[in-house]
Amino acid sequence: MRTALRLAHGWSQREAAERWSLRWPAEPKTDKAFSYWELWPAATGHAPPLDVLCRLAELYECRVADLLADVADHRSADSAHQGRAQLAEIERPATSLEDVVARLDAADVHELAKMATTWANGDGSGVNRRSLLLKISAALSLASISPVLTEETSAAETADRSTQSDDVSGIWHSRYVYPSSGRGKEFVGEHYVVLRQRDNRLIGESLPHSTGSRLRLELALDKAVATGTWREQTSPGGYYQGATYHGTLQLVINPSNQRMSGMWLGFGRDFTINSGEWKLTWCSSDTSKQSQRSYHEKV
Repeated sequence: MRTALRLAHGWSQREAAERWSLRWPAEPKTDKAFSYWELWPAATGHAPPLDVLCRLAELYECRVADLLADVADHRSADSAHQGRAQLAEIERPATSLEDVVARLDAADVHELAKMATTWANGDGSGVNRRSLLLKISAALSLASISPVLTEETSAAETADRSTQSDDVSGIWHSRYVYPSSGRGKEFVGEHYVVLRQRDNRLIGESLPHSTGSRLRLELALDKAVATGTWREQTSPGGYYQGATYHGTLQLVINPSNQRMSGMWLGFGRDFTINSGEWKLTWCSSDTSKQSQRSYHEKV
């Protein structure tokens, strides 16, 4: 590129050196110096220092980066650059809806999450980015349980479902994210919960926790949606010193009956309304005492 930009001005190395020396007579250069700079990064060349690159950019009326466009580019190792590149590919004008679907299908869930994060870290075009992402997430979750899509469940998932009923009773791993205004950041709460289904009602009681925290869920089932309340007595020796919190919860149940995901709502210590993500992951259908003991104080 250092050669190309010189040739774009129609100069030989000698003529470029003369123009340099006329502009900066205190630091004249010869055509040999230009030859060394243009041969780099080959072993026979010399790497031009930053101040030389700045003056070459001024001489050729270009950017410093233009002079280095032919050297190694390691941006592909940067996760942020990867996210922007993938996002740009998704945003590329599509010829049809099938084209958009094909691009999304080619990316796995982690790549899609990275692209969403890259977009969220941008200016957002004046929209509430978190609200929009949550709205899209909820819409896609609801769409995924439509009868048409349910019929497309994978063979492995179908085989798994064939061995179980619509009963979601069992031991589940509960994980939710909550903000702490006093500590200025978000934390994660985890429990192992025994869920017992009776008709369209679902009752959950947490198993012994390493910190003494206790959780209770009371949910009503409406097809693939579970709605109800949660109540937690926090750790007696923890930050909240055994305080009890409660609120509402809504979860969408995956067609395989092995995952639930949604949002919780509740009041904070200063009576502000807080919310966050809540996920339940199936662990075992065996709720015997022996099975339960294997999850005691596991979190």
